[in-house]
Amino acid sequence: MSRHRKRLAKIIAAVALGVAVVVGAVYWNEARKEVVFLCGNFGPGVAEASVRRQLDTGHFLRYRTEDGPEGRRIVADSPLTLGLYRCVVDLEADGTVRAARVE
Repeated sequence: MSRHRKRLAKIIAAVALGVAVVVGAVYWNEARKEVVFLCGNFGPGVAEASVRRQLDTGHFLRYRTEDGPEGRRIVADSPLTLGLYRCVVDLEADGTVRAARVE
């Protein structure tokens, strides 16, 4: 390979890496916004079914239900944010939201 081709290959690789970083950052931010904005919808008294229905609209979300000493909770996060942002929804015994917060 000539020097010019090697240099061109390096430039193409650098541009491709830059594009990949920008695309990754955009997806990471969209996943973060899904967690944060949806969590803001879950005020006291909202039904668990409504919480699940809204979480199901997320493109980048995953969620699970946990049983703990203080009752049930739904924890939602995104694998794209590596779990750095998560929405924790504490439920009352009747299946309504007691509190929701982003951690």
